[in-house]
Amino acid sequence: MATYKGFGLGFNEGTVSTPPIKEDEALIADSIKQIVLTAKGERVMLRNFGSDWRKVIFEPNDDVLVELMKVVVEEAVRKWEKRVIFKDLELIERKDNYVRFRIYYEIIGLPETKQLEIDFPIG
Repeated sequence: MATYKGFGLGFNEGTVSTPPIKEDEALIADSIKQIVLTAKGERVMLRNFGSDWRKVIFEPNDDVLVELMKVVVEEAVRKWEKRVIFKDLELIERKDNYVRFRIYYEIIGLPETKQLEIDFPIG
């Protein structure tokens, strides 16, 4: 039995396109993606929703970028996703048009640490 259940990101294929129903790990991974990839100020009726990743993504590819991203991602996840405990963030790769990070987190009520890779677009 699922601990958490709800609508995930994207749409199902078919004549009537609806958001997919997801549970636990998949649902929360979608939620974290939505939170951290939404820039603060982007949502009209909820201006503080999201993270400040766009303010720091153009920093040089070094330890400072990783620490700044860790701060903005952790702040957003702690504020908007109450079902998880943020653990860590790791830089995976940087290309001309994106930076890939891996987020480590624990889902409250589930035993192990989960990880999620997210590409932050540049430009």
